[in-house]
Parts: sequence; C-alpha cells; structure tokens
Amino acid sequence: MAVVAEKLGEQVQAILSKKIADNSLVLPAPPTVVTRVLQLVRDPSFSPKDATPLVERDTVIAARVLRAANSVQHGGMERARSLPQALTRLGVEKFKSLLVEISAHRLFESRDPRIGEHTRGLWEHSLAVAMLSRDVAALCGVAETEAAYLAGLLHDIGKPVVAFLLLEAEKNVVGTRTNVWIDPDAWVDVLQKVHRPIGVALAQKWGLPETVASAIQDCSEYNSAERVSVGNCVRFANALAKKEGIYVGKIDASDVDALVMIGRSLLGIDDNVLQRLSGGLGDRVKALMV
Repeated sequence: MAVVAEKLGEQVQAILSKKIADNSLVLPAPPTVVTRVLQLVRDPSFSPKDATPLVERDTVIAARVLRAANSVQHGGMERARSLPQALTRLGVEKFKSLLVEISAHRLFESRDPRIGEHTRGLWEHSLAVAMLSRDVAALCGVAETEAAYLAGLLHDIGKPVVAFLLLEAEKNVVGTRTNVWIDPDAWVDVLQKVHRPIGVALAQKWGLPETVASAIQDCSEYNSAERVSVGNCVRFANALAKKEGIYVGKIDASDVDALVMIGRSLLGIDDNVLQRLSGGLGDRVKALMV
C-alpha cells in the first residue's frame, strides 16, 4: 500500500507541476469585494474612506476591519464606531494586508474534516510566521513591515490549494467508496513537494508584491547577499515558528536549529530579542484564531 501511495503521490505531483507549466491550473480568486477594493487602492488619490461603500457589502470584511482598528495596537485610542473611522485609522497598507489576510483565510477553511483539521494547523503556522516576520522586520529596520507580514502569512498559501485538489482527485478515483487512495503521510508529502510553485502562481494572480512571491518561492535558503531583507525575515520567522512547535508535519530539529542560528547571525538577533519574539507566541496566535 505504501509503495502504491508513493507512486500515486508522484503522479499527482507531476500532474500539478504540468498544469502550472501549461498555465492551465485553475486557481482561486479573492472575494469580489476584495478584488474591487484592491483595484481602488492602486489609484494614487485613494483614501481608505473611498472603500466604505464596498466594504459595507460584506459583513465579514466589515467586522474584521472594525476589529482590527480597535485591536490592542490602538488600545490608547477611543474605539472606532464607524467604517470610515476604522478605515482611516488602519491606513492604506494595513488595510491592504487585512484584505489579503481575509482572502487567504478563506482558502484555509473547509467543511471536509480531513482538510479542515489539517488546514487549521497550517493557518496557525501562517499567522505565527506573519507576526514574527513583521516583528523581525521592524526590529531589524526593514521598511516594508507590512510586506513582511504578507509574505509570512502567505508563504504556505499553496498548501490548502493542493489539499483541495488532492481531495477532488481522490473523489474521482474512489468515488463513494470508503477506501482511501493515498495514505496520510504520502498526502502530506505531496503538499510539501508541490505547494511552492502553486503559492507563487497564486501570489501573481492576486497581484501581490514581488517580495511576497519571492518569499513563497523559497523559505529554507537565506540570501546572504542581502542580509537584512523581507525574505530573510520570513525565513527566520518560519524556522522560529517551527522551533516553537507551531507547525503541521514532520520537523528535523537539527535543521530547524541551524536555520534559526543562521538567521540570528544574518539579522543580528541576540538572546534578548529572540526571547521577546518567541515569548507567548502560541497565545498571540490563538488570540487571532478566535
């Protein structure tokens, strides 16, 4: 069974890779409201208030905007009680990040229990990497802190897309029968091997910054030529989240430790900063999952 599953996994990987190369893979699009707002944002004269009529049409997005504007980061300010006030408080960059985050989160949700349980853990990891990436970028003097957040959030965005495609493929193979065509370990292995190019393709379809696509492309190899960069912040954050146990899948502890050590050297992260970054990380992620 293991050998058969491995061969099936290889076939799926080959099919997905070919579809990417042929530009024939159908990728999910952001919600219509998000797409239209992001188009508005590209106008140099855009003001966050301009998005109010569109945001009001989606109660989920409207609620998230108000929640973000009244988050702990704005704890010393009076609560925003209207969308225009909340949008102004967030500012353009944070508003854009929030829209992409909402779109990404929907990809990590599924009514199928096999996907839902797995992708919930993936989303937790993505949130952890996003928060760490933004914090590391700010501490290291990287100007593009929101780009770092988005890159961290989306570095594994291909995984839920592959998970959905695998589920659809399984339905075509086994139909309504109860047997499973590929064992869980092989299933996860396929996700790990093929998700990066799909994530890059999705980032390009959504018109995200090149820094985001670049971070998705490779989260394991540091760029020593550009020591303090968005990409290196994400790579370090990814390794640190794994070290803190916020990850789905097998982890080679020695490899993770090496990546954390190299990242600390490149980014100038000392013991005190490392403790500040990792302290209470799990609780911070859980707060965002509510």
